[in-house]
Amino acid sequence: MTRKPTNEALFMEHTHLSTRWFWLVLAVTVFLGLGQAAEGLAFTVSPTALTFNAVRDGMNPSNKTLSVSRSRTNQVTVTTSDNASWLTVSPSTTSMTTKATLTVAVNISGLAAGTYNATITIKVRKATKTVPVTMTLSSPPSATTATLAWNAVTDPSLSGYNVKVGTASGLYSRTITVGNVTSYTVDSLTNGTTYYFTVTAYNSSGESQPSNEVSKSIY
Repeated sequence: MTRKPTNEALFMEHTHLSTRWFWLVLAVTVFLGLGQAAEGLAFTVSPTALTFNAVRDGMNPSNKTLSVSRSRTNQVTVTTSDNASWLTVSPSTTSMTTKATLTVAVNISGLAAGTYNATITIKVRKATKTVPVTMTLSSPPSATTATLAWNAVTDPSLSGYNVKVGTASGLYSRTITVGNVTSYTVDSLTNGTTYYFTVTAYNSSGESQPSNEVSKSIY
């Protein structure tokens, strides 16, 4: 006589099948996760950060390159992007097998002095890496000198010239004897100050009347 399975037997059989299905799903999930991780590990970028330095109102700094490498040899697509108007990475899309080279450029036009930060994003299939970019834009050096030039005096008794410097028109607090030359650069001037200059000629008999006055503001 055939015996019908008891409720206990049906429960155990159902539980056993569910457990097998659970482990099957778990195994597939782990396999997929490890596959994505391996893809990410096979994709590297060098260098891992970029730094640019420039002087405001000067020339753009030289371009730099990023090297993208991976261990697998199948052809994949590389896409790039950035998040700053002064930063450009190219090409924005390219194909690679084991290596690709990207060019990074910055444009300082219209930017004030300061430190700027941005990020380049590189994507190979589902894997993504970011490269931080820092640009330091410094102010141009201050001009703390003034160069003067004048016409030569033709008197054969001439000994030389004096350059007179002051911070108010017609009032000269500093006299520099420069010898028998027709140009001179005055140094040690202070930023934020307007200076006034005049030149006199001298010989053994004394000093001439001053030339016309010129001025320069130092910033």
